[in-house]
Amino acid sequence: MSQEQIASGSSAPGFGLRAWFVTVLCSLLMGSGDYAMALTRVELAGAAKASVPVVLAEDATVRVRNAAADLANYLNRISGAEFTTRAGDGRKGIAVGLPADFPSLNLAEALEVKNIADREAYILKSHKDGLYIIGATELAVEHAVWDLLYHLGYRQYFPGRTWEIIPRKETIEIAIDKTERPDYLNRRIWYGFGTWDYNARPYAKWCQRNRTASGFVLNISHAYESIIRQNKAAFDDNPQFLGLLDGERKSSKLCISNPDLRQLVVNHAIKYFEDDPDRDSISMDPSDGGNWCQCDKCAALGSISNRALTLANQVAEAVKSKFENKYVGMYAYNYHSPPPSIRVHPNVIISVATAFIKGGYTLDELIAGWSKQGATIGMREYYAVFPWDHDLPGQARGSDLDYLKRTVPEFHAKGARFLSAESSDNWGANGLGYYVASRILWDLDEAENVDLIVDDFLTNAFGPAKKPMTQFYDLINGANNPLLSDDLIGRMYRQLQKARQLADTPQIRERINHLILYTRYVELYQKYSGSTGQDRQAAFENLVRHGYRMRKTMMVHTKALYRDLVTRDSNVNIPEDAVFSVPEEKNPWKSSVPYADLELADYLRRGIAGHTLRDFEQVHFSKDFIPAGRLNLTKITGDSNSVTGRGIQTFYTWIERAPATIELKITGGLIAHYRNRGNVKVDLWKVSKDSDTPQNQVSLSHAESPPDGVRRLIKLHTQHTGLHKITVSDGDDMTTVAWKPGTHMTIISSLVEPAGLSGSWNLYFYVPKKTKIVGLFADGSGTLLDPTGNVAFTFRAKKPDYYRIKVPEGRDGKLWKFHQCTGTKRLMTVPPCLASNAGELLLPREVVEADCN
Repeated sequence: MSQEQIASGSSAPGFGLRAWFVTVLCSLLMGSGDYAMALTRVELAGAAKASVPVVLAEDATVRVRNAAADLANYLNRISGAEFTTRAGDGRKGIAVGLPADFPSLNLAEALEVKNIADREAYILKSHKDGLYIIGATELAVEHAVWDLLYHLGYRQYFPGRTWEIIPRKETIEIAIDKTERPDYLNRRIWYGFGTWDYNARPYAKWCQRNRTASGFVLNISHAYESIIRQNKAAFDDNPQFLGLLDGERKSSKLCISNPDLRQLVVNHAIKYFEDDPDRDSISMDPSDGGNWCQCDKCAALGSISNRALTLANQVAEAVKSKFENKYVGMYAYNYHSPPPSIRVHPNVIISVATAFIKGGYTLDELIAGWSKQGATIGMREYYAVFPWDHDLPGQARGSDLDYLKRTVPEFHAKGARFLSAESSDNWGANGLGYYVASRILWDLDEAENVDLIVDDFLTNAFGPAKKPMTQFYDLINGANNPLLSDDLIGRMYRQLQKARQLADTPQIRERINHLILYTRYVELYQKYSGSTGQDRQAAFENLVRHGYRMRKTMMVHTKALYRDLVTRDSNVNIPEDAVFSVPEEKNPWKSSVPYADLELADYLRRGIAGHTLRDFEQVHFSKDFIPAGRLNLTKITGDSNSVTGRGIQTFYTWIERAPATIELKITGGLIAHYRNRGNVKVDLWKVSKDSDTPQNQVSLSHAESPPDGVRRLIKLHTQHTGLHKITVSDGDDMTTVAWKPGTHMTIISSLVEPAGLSGSWNLYFYVPKKTKIVGLFADGSGTLLDPTGNVAFTFRAKKPDYYRIKVPEGRDGKLWKFHQCTGTKRLMTVPPCLASNAGELLLPREVVEADCN
C-alpha cells in the first residue's frame, strides 16, 4: 500500500499549466490497511481465472484496442487467466478508452484537453464492479495501461525481452484512485547515432512502457541546412539569402537581416504545418558551428542570439496568426547560447544546452537570462555522447544517479518544462540511469525515491544474485567516479561471477550474461586505448568485432562504435570489405554467432585472472588545511610558480594577516578558437574549516581577465585571515595561473577532485610519517622522485591505472616530487595536496599536528 500526494504547477507562458493535487492509493496482495479499506478493492483475477473482462466501446479506435489487447495479454501472463475483451458502457469490467467512449462515466470534464499538459492525463480508479483506465487521448490511454501494469509489478527496465519483468500471481487485487499528468511535457531520451534494424522496435516499446513517449513533440534540431535543401530553387535564384562569409554568399547561417529571406522561411513554416496539421512545432535552430553572416545589416541586429531569435520570433508570430497551439523550437546553444537583448515570442520554446556554452555564462545564468526575456524553457541534455564517453562505466551523465536525481528537479524548479537528452544505445553503462530518469521526468517526487527505484531494479532483475549485482552497479555508477583500470574491470568480472553462480532462473542468467559481454567490451576497449602500432589496429578490430556480435544485447551502441571511432583515430582503419555499410554475409568483421555458455564462462575466468585488484585502500583526509611550516620540511625552490589548466582550476591559500591582497598573473585564451567562451573569471572565497561545500563558502573578491593570450595582473582582496579558496574558470579554454613566490598556493588532486593540469608540470607532495606506500591512480607520463631525488617510479603514458610505490625506511615525513609529468595523478594514501615547494604547501590540520610532535 502506498499513499502519495502529487503537486505540480507551472507559470510557463502559453501552456495553461496549473497545480493539481491528487491522492493516490493502491494496494496489491502484499499490501493492506486503513488506506486500502478507504477505497474500493477490486479483484481482477482469482484462482487463475479472470474475475472481470476488459471492456471497450463499440467504436474504439485501433490504438485504444491495441492498448486494451496489451493489457489483456499481460494480465493473462501475470495470472494465467484468460481475459476476454468485449464491448460495453464501462460501468462494469476493466474499462479502457477515452472519456467519449464511455459517456455514462461522466469523465469528460475531468479529462478535458484544455492545454498541452492535459494531453497525457489519465484516471485509474477501482470500483466494486471493475476498474476505470481512461485517458484524455489515445497516448494517455497507453500511459494508463502501462502504469496499471507497473502497479501490478510489471517492469521494462531496459529494451528487449531479457529486461522485462512479468510477475506471477494467481490472484490480482487492486485498490486505486489516481489522476496523473507528467511534470515534464516532453521527455526524450534518444540515441545520438540513431537506431538500427534490431533496436528500433525494442527502444520504441521501452519509451511507451516507461511513459517517455510524450504528448507534445518539440522539434529543436539544427534546421537552417534543411530549410536550404527544401527550398533549393529559391536559394539558387537568390544567393543573397545565404550568409556572407569572407566576401562570398556561402554560409548556411543565412542572411537574417534580409526581409525576403525571413519571408521565405515564414512561408516554409506555414507549409510545414499545412502539410501536417497534427504537428506541434517546427525547429528554427541554426545550423551547427560558426560562420555567421558578416554583412553590416546582420551585425546591426545585435548578438548572434538576437539574430537567431529575430527569425524565430517572426516565424512564431506568422504561424500563430494562422494556427492554434503551434510552436517554434530553438536551442540556446553554441554561438546563440548567450541570452538575447530582445524579447522572446510566447510561442518560441528555448531549450538551453547544458554543454557548448559560449560567452562565459554559467548554465544557471543562461536559464535566468532567457527566462527574463520571456522564454518558455526546455533543457537540451547530454546523458551520453559516444565520442565523449565511449560507452565506458561511469563516464556519461546518464550513469550518474546523483546527477539525475539533482538536476531533473532543479531544471523544473527553474522553469523548464521540456527535456531532450542525447543518449546512446548503451544500456550496459547507462541503462539504470535512463530508467531512473524516466521515472523522475514523469513525476518529480520520484527523485526522493531513487534508492527505492534502484532496489526494485536489483531485486526484480537479479533475485538471489542481488547482493553481487548491487556491488556491480555501485562500481559503474558515475556518482562513484569509476576509473578505467585493471582494478575496475577485475571487480566487475568478480561480481558477475558471483552473481552467475547464484542465478536461479534462465532470465536472471541471461541478464548477467549481457553484462558479462558488456564487461568484455570494457576490457577490449582498455586494451585498444593502451596499444600502439600494429597492436592497436588488432585491438581495434577485436573491439569492433565484439561490439557487432553483441549488438542485440543493446549493452553498447554498436552503430556509434563502428562508425565513429575510426574517424577519430588516425592510427586505425577499417578495410573496404569490412566497413559499416557492407552487409554481414560479405563482411569479415561482422558475425551474429551466439555466444556459447562456455565462451562466457571463459571470459569470466580469464577476466578475473588477467585483472589484479589494487591492494591498498584509500585514506581519507580533511580539508581543514593549514600551512605545513611547523613540519620544518627541507627548503626546496620550486621549478615554477605557475600551472596551466582547463575548465575550473581550484587553489587553496592561507592568509596570515588581514587585510590582504593576493596578486595573480592570468594568461587566458591559450586555445585561440575557444576565446569566445568569455573572460577568465577569478574568485576568492573564505572557506569554513569544517567544509568547503558551497553553503560553507563566502565570496570575497572577483576579477576577470580577457581570453586573449596576454598575461595580466589581477588582484583579489580579503579582510579575513586563515583558509581561502581561489577558483579560476575559463569555460574549458586554457589558462595559465602564476603567483608570487612564497604565496601559500596548494592544488588538490584526489580520486574525486583530480587536478586537471595541462602540459608538463612539476609539483611536490608530502608523505606523512609511518606511511608505507604511496597509492594513487595515474594517467599520462612522468616520474616520481623520492626525497633523495632518485626515481621511485616511472609512469607509462598509455595505461591509466592504480599504482603502489613502497616508501623506504627514512623517506616518510618528507616531500616527494612529481617530475616532468603529464596527465593527472590522483593521490589516495597521502594528503592529495600539491605545491611548487614546501613554503607554499598547505596540509590537513590533523597531518601537521600528528607529524610535528
